[in-house]
Amino acid sequence: MILALIVAAAIIVAAILVVLSQLGGGGASSGEVSKLYAGVPQNGTTLGKGSAPVTIYLYEDFQCPYCGEFSRNVFPKLVENYVKTGKVKLVSEPMAFIGPDSVKAAEAALAAAKQNHYWGYYYLLFANQKTENSGYVTQSFLNDLAQKTPGLDVSRWKSALSDPSLAKKLEQVQKKASAEKVNSTPTLIVEGPKGRKKLVGLHDYKSVSSAIKQVGGS
Repeated sequence: MILALIVAAAIIVAAILVVLSQLGGGGASSGEVSKLYAGVPQNGTTLGKGSAPVTIYLYEDFQCPYCGEFSRNVFPKLVENYVKTGKVKLVSEPMAFIGPDSVKAAEAALAAAKQNHYWGYYYLLFANQKTENSGYVTQSFLNDLAQKTPGLDVSRWKSALSDPSLAKKLEQVQKKASAEKVNSTPTLIVEGPKGRKKLVGLHDYKSVSSAIKQVGGS
């Protein structure tokens, strides 16, 4: 009986650890964000040099746990090895279909994009991701991330949150996703001089790197 209880407790603890490992939990500091994007140009939801031969369109929902895993484990390597070297530029296509928190998170990031600080906010949202549809995306949560986003004018960001163009942008992304037959996240469309590759679901760095080379990147 006692052994059965010990085994059951061990299983529960292991399950909790697995769930926690899939969440952001640890957050990220402003210094970490500044270091990640040092020297990288940002223009709205585009990250990297406009002359980069390869473009990766990232269809993600800020509540999607697999998107969070991608952002925390694969995305920094892409920035370091491909974006900073001018080989690739990234274009975020924020989707918001999981729930109301998805909409609030996406609009907060798009408000930061009006100051060309989208990607700092993007990284912090995924670094602090919690359980989906738990109501964690409160105004206080969003304000805290804005305070941590390097270079962001928080007063202007708060004013931009009421801009109706944010909702219109999300509608445009949804239409583009439908046209591209994107119906799950994360989905990456890798486009270059030799064609395009569509990566559906969570892919590791090696897979994304291979897709970049297949479309003509290096």
